[in-house]
Amino acid sequence: MSALLAVLLAAAPSGTATVPLGELMELVQPKVGEAAPVAGVTSLTLAGRPGEAGLWLDVEATVRVLSGSAVSVRLLEVSPETVVESLPDTADAVVTLKDGAVIATCHAAGAHRLAFKLLVRATRDGRRSSVRFETSSLTPPTPLKLDADDTLFELPGATIVSEWGGYVVFPVRHVYQVAWASKQEQQQKPALAQRAPVDPLVKDAMSRWVMTLEGRATHEVKLTLQLDRPGVMKIEAPEGQRVLRARANGVPLAVEEGTRTLTIDLAPASLGAAEATVELAVAQDFGVFHLSGGLELGSPRISWPVSRWTTEAVLPKVFTWERRGGSMEQLGVEAEARGEVPGKALFFTQHLISASGPVISLGYSVDLRGSYFR
Repeated sequence: MSALLAVLLAAAPSGTATVPLGELMELVQPKVGEAAPVAGVTSLTLAGRPGEAGLWLDVEATVRVLSGSAVSVRLLEVSPETVVESLPDTADAVVTLKDGAVIATCHAAGAHRLAFKLLVRATRDGRRSSVRFETSSLTPPTPLKLDADDTLFELPGATIVSEWGGYVVFPVRHVYQVAWASKQEQQQKPALAQRAPVDPLVKDAMSRWVMTLEGRATHEVKLTLQLDRPGVMKIEAPEGQRVLRARANGVPLAVEEGTRTLTIDLAPASLGAAEATVELAVAQDFGVFHLSGGLELGSPRISWPVSRWTTEAVLPKVFTWERRGGSMEQLGVEAEARGEVPGKALFFTQHLISASGPVISLGYSVDLRGSYFR
């Protein structure tokens, strides 16, 4: 407050000014809604590899969220031509690339370790290539380690670190300038034979049913896909089920409440790869269990052919369970469920699925083994 009064007196040395106390307190005190930062980057590691296309950049960052949800932190400022090669595999945070900024959005308080890869496109001038990017003011200063082949590239401006066996570029006010030059002229490369197109296919599907004694069930499914170009997949859950959440290549998808069908635009997980992943969770209420009865577990129908589908069913241990039918064959015998989920586990499999979803038909009755009424 004294500093503000000094400014007012200095601005009008020949007179006086009267400011109401309420207005003066509004000027001095922070406005409502101007909260202190709730997140910060506590560690950052950068490793790069120069190439003909640009700089392949591996980023590892730890973002600590003190409070709030859906907190966004700007990590890097890059060129608009930058490509995201891989994303972090975590459910509590997501990395996006928007308007030349790499942004980490965290959905829970605590520390979030994020590891992802970028391709920063280079500017070419003859044999010389260069890239420029910068870190935000929230990130700690860190050197950029470079792994370059000395027989192919020269790195003017980089510092040689003999202990590490590579090069290092230090930032100037959070700005990284990386340049390299090819030691030989580009030779005319022979035309490469075109690779035969890969038919879209679900190479492997793994799922797990978890059933509670109240009759509520959750079905988690992971699909490993074979594809070499963008494609569209349609997933339809059976009647009575609803999709809770879904992810494609680790990126969460928007799912409307109560929906049974998803149409997903897919692409390979990284440049040059021929694989992708889809994960989803489906819920169903089966109602109250009786002393004995039947249960049918239906899996979602996939629009792509499925090479193999393997399912684990974790069921209430107060019943004995037996397979009565369905398209999936049982593997082994009843066993104790693994992990922290209590219950009895049954395993099933099916090969070469093309036009329907796998189905398991089970019968159950009260387990009287070891009881007085046996």
